[in-house]
Amino acid sequence: MSERVRIHLLAPFEYAAEVHEGQDTTNHKVTLSQGFVDDLEMPDAAEEDVVAETIRYLLDREPGTAIPHDLDLDHLANHDHDYLAELRPRLAGVHPRANG
Repeated sequence: MSERVRIHLLAPFEYAAEVHEGQDTTNHKVTLSQGFVDDLEMPDAAEEDVVAETIRYLLDREPGTAIPHDLDLDHLANHDHDYLAELRPRLAGVHPRANG
């Protein structure tokens, strides 16, 4: 199924993610910390791209309706051991402003 992900900055380290999958649209509030950004060790990665690729990572595993409304990337990184290992290569292939 084709999906479209739109990311909007709400506040520092806080984003709204809108996911369109077919007829369904879901909305998510995504937070990350400066520590998460530092631990990612990708200083050129835009936070918006981190959020968008995180949503796409989750969509590869479950429908948008199964993704929590409130999503904390620090929590995700601590509980999903594949997440950071997959996120880094995804971000390496992202072109600026390619969030959907």
